[in-house]
Amino acid sequence: MAHLLGGDGLPVRESGIWAKEKLHYLEHYLNIFFTGMRKKWPGKLYYVDLFSGPGRCYIRETREEVDGSPLIALRFSFEKYFFFEMDPDCHRALNTRIKTRAPEKAKNITTIMGDCNDKIGDVKPPSSPALGLAFIDPTGISQISFETIRKLTTNRKIDLLINFPEGMGIRMNLHQYTKKETSALNSFIGTNRWQQRFQETIMSFPQACSEIANEYLENLRSIGYQITDGSQIPVMTNQNRLLYYLLFASKDPKGNEFWKKIGIINPHGQRKLFP
Repeated sequence: MAHLLGGDGLPVRESGIWAKEKLHYLEHYLNIFFTGMRKKWPGKLYYVDLFSGPGRCYIRETREEVDGSPLIALRFSFEKYFFFEMDPDCHRALNTRIKTRAPEKAKNITTIMGDCNDKIGDVKPPSSPALGLAFIDPTGISQISFETIRKLTTNRKIDLLINFPEGMGIRMNLHQYTKKETSALNSFIGTNRWQQRFQETIMSFPQACSEIANEYLENLRSIGYQITDGSQIPVMTNQNRLLYYLLFASKDPKGNEFWKKIGIINPHGQRKLFP
């Protein structure tokens, strides 16, 4: 597979301008998470990136290169990092950039070449107990199953920041998923109750999308996560169409408190008004 090359001659991930918004929220949550927790959890904080990419992104609209999620995470001194990437070229590029950007952290970093669903057991927290943050940003719903999230989080304190692709991944393809008893969508959600309700009642596609989102939240609650008002931040296209939600989930009220703080000011510097 041919890759677009960046200024350093290594592959970059081509992205729309909305990627900058997603990365803005990731960096700000990492900052408040690390600053707020490092003294309470000394030597016990870790970061997991299930879809790391090559470490750099190329923004089509502005023709600029920006750090991707792994290099953003390396701005903070976590005890351990776990970076998953399936593409061999992107995996090599990420390793090269890590050595260039943060050679002093090499001993703390594990890069895993392969499918995160198959290799999620490679995540070994620095201690027990430990506190983690996982960034889950697939390019398609077929890339991650709910069972993988269950395995990652069982008996662990780990916050989740998830790309929930309601607009691009679900609404655009819902007609396919309603016709199949088993599908990538059901694997992603973790159950198929939405499908049963869709077949048994008269339901529009927008209603079905709402059912799917609610079912996903219910499944996160079933494995110990708290979902609060403001847990979801919509990411829109330039035409103001929904692409996906950045969905935050934590087992601890403090995590939800942190997330609410970073959502007050959007990437454009505009302050949200809360009642």
